[in-house]
Amino acid sequence: MNMKRGLLFIFSAFLFFGEVLLSITADPVDDKQALLDFLHNILHSHPVNWHENTSVCNSWTGVSCSNDNSRVTALRLPGVGFRGPIPPNTLSRLSAIQILSLRSNGISGSFPYDEFSKLRNLTILFLQSNNFSGPLPSDFSIWNYLTILNLSNNGFNGRIPPSISNLTHLTALSLANNSLSGNIPDINVPSLQHLDLTNNNFTGSLPKSLQRFPSSAFSGNNLSSENALPPALPIHPPSSQPSKKSSKLSEPAILAIAIGGCVLGFVVLAFMIVVCHSKKRREGGLATKNKEVSLKKTASKSQEQNNRLFFFEHCSLAFDLEDLLRASAEVLGKGTFGIAYKAALEEATTVVVKRLKEVAVPKKEFEQQMIAVGSIRHVNVSPLRAYYYSKDERLMVYDFYEEGSVSAMLHGMSKTFSVIHSVMQLSGMLLTIENESYTLQLREGRAILLWTGKQG
Repeated sequence: MNMKRGLLFIFSAFLFFGEVLLSITADPVDDKQALLDFLHNILHSHPVNWHENTSVCNSWTGVSCSNDNSRVTALRLPGVGFRGPIPPNTLSRLSAIQILSLRSNGISGSFPYDEFSKLRNLTILFLQSNNFSGPLPSDFSIWNYLTILNLSNNGFNGRIPPSISNLTHLTALSLANNSLSGNIPDINVPSLQHLDLTNNNFTGSLPKSLQRFPSSAFSGNNLSSENALPPALPIHPPSSQPSKKSSKLSEPAILAIAIGGCVLGFVVLAFMIVVCHSKKRREGGLATKNKEVSLKKTASKSQEQNNRLFFFEHCSLAFDLEDLLRASAEVLGKGTFGIAYKAALEEATTVVVKRLKEVAVPKKEFEQQMIAVGSIRHVNVSPLRAYYYSKDERLMVYDFYEEGSVSAMLHGMSKTFSVIHSVMQLSGMLLTIENESYTLQLREGRAILLWTGKQG
């Protein structure tokens, strides 16, 4: 009897752990197919590493999943080069998505209300810098979890729907650089901290609930304040009767006026001749100048392409250098070769940025070392996700881990631990623990920590 119970217990345990492992390793099949349908039915100028035989949660660019990998919860694809309208019945199937960023693309058409109306869990929506047009949806209250809404730099027209005031969790709203018109509704949302309605066609007075924001948030419109002072009435001087006496000019005065007029005409004629002559000289060198300008533009474009972030394959991160430099940064630690920062991007993505200093190597050698470091795959080594090289900056981008520091795991919270990233040789990575030097080496696919002596 005891043996049967033991076998039953073991069998149940196998079933339980089997289900747990399946839930961890399984992909959200329906969400994966929805994303593939979206990608296959929209034009895009840049490749996206979405493949049917790879893991959507671990390998796909811009995709994040829930903790159990059962649903897609975030999609960030800025600047991918999407063109045309959003394909129907694609993104609407991602019913668990919370963060959606399709900014800086060429998506056109009206606001995709039919697609987005089923995304009731949205908290962040970035659609700025696209080619959307037409009116805004009349009912925003279906996205009552929204905290950030950015629809700027599009072609939306019509009025702002009053239903935006039903977004009680909203903290940031940007509708700048559109063609919206009419009166601004009373958006009485206490949680709203950032507002940008610049460069539209709004008229009327500013609601009292929005007068707490700076005037720069409403520039480029035709607004009038209710509390503005009325324009002052013009003051007319007392009328006086014109003198009936008329005085005639003397002959010397008339002669002086005639001579002055001739001199002035001669000066004007000479000035026009000088201007025409200098204009011809400038036109002679205009073609050469235009060539120089075009060459400078071409050089700047090639330099811009060479100085962009390089992401490694199977990296799910999607952002550009501008996003990285604009992120809020927190110093995590300082080492011999630079400072490590915790960078919180605006799309709820957190990474670690290693800003290298005193690493004077040519670009080709630096890229070779980065490729070598980025190819290291081990369970105990954090993979290099991206790097950046320019004349003045050298950056390395890693994942950010919430579990705490290695120091706490090795020695407890009272000890110190510093990792010095070395981009010198493939022989290892130098570690310093309590003034003792170690070298991290990979042998037969395993990471080994070798003691190399005390530091002076």
